[in-house]
Amino acid sequence: MASKDPFPGIVAGYPKLAAKIEIQPEVAIYRRFGGLSALNLLYFQAELTDLEKKLWAQQVQDHNNTKGSKSEYAKNWFFLSDSAYDGDTEQLDLVMRMRETLKEYSESKLQAERALTLLTRCVDHAIIQQAVILNYPEPGKWDLHHLQEYLQTPEMGSLLALTGADARVWGSMAKPKSHAPDLITLRPRAKKDPFSVWAAENTIFNLLKCGCARFMKPSRVHGVVGYEDGTIYRITYGITNVLASLIPIVSIVVLYRVHSMPAKLGIIAAFNVLVSICLMAFANAKRAEVFAVTAA
Repeated sequence: MASKDPFPGIVAGYPKLAAKIEIQPEVAIYRRFGGLSALNLLYFQAELTDLEKKLWAQQVQDHNNTKGSKSEYAKNWFFLSDSAYDGDTEQLDLVMRMRETLKEYSESKLQAERALTLLTRCVDHAIIQQAVILNYPEPGKWDLHHLQEYLQTPEMGSLLALTGADARVWGSMAKPKSHAPDLITLRPRAKKDPFSVWAAENTIFNLLKCGCARFMKPSRVHGVVGYEDGTIYRITYGITNVLASLIPIVSIVVLYRVHSMPAKLGIIAAFNVLVSICLMAFANAKRAEVFAVTAA
């Protein structure tokens, strides 16, 4: 659908894809790399655990050694730093190795300088980072489809915008479900109720399919003909409000015209089920909220 390139001066590939993400952050879709992050954390933990164990054992050994100043290593950094005079630098070498290991995973030079006292903090940071990554939501179907389409536009090279090993990360128009299974989005669309999402996706798709885009000009920012889903959300919001007002009125009218008590009980049960369905479909209500409303 692209009819105008909004980035004529930017090279096709990573530069143009980055420019696209800048103006449309909903397509900021990347791999989670959860497996590699977990593996890195496990290696980090194993390496530091091994160094810690060796360091503690060496500290005990040097503390019980009467040769030179070894018994003072645990009390005075000067003697430990000059342990070469005692002909044995094993404890100092372990400390230096631990510093270098922590330096690789530290965020700043300050952490590297204080590595011995920040061991726990560094491990906590890695765990927190992994937890944050795991909490990122999956991309929306519409945004992922749009990104697949954009990567195969003439402006991006028509066939393959990227030619490296990551060319198939997002899938393709021919195989839309061939994308990596661990995709995440940094800025997901606002979470709407199922009815609004369904209406927005199908309405926009059908408007484009029936050729209505021919009567519209491409956006100056995005370079394509499109429709704002916010307009459809406002319409669905109005439909929801009208429906919420009509259900109680209709139930009262029906119950007024029915005189049989068994029939009234059946109608009340049916409207109760209808309210529950409407709450889930039109209001995105939680289970506790559905139970609270239907039990009232």
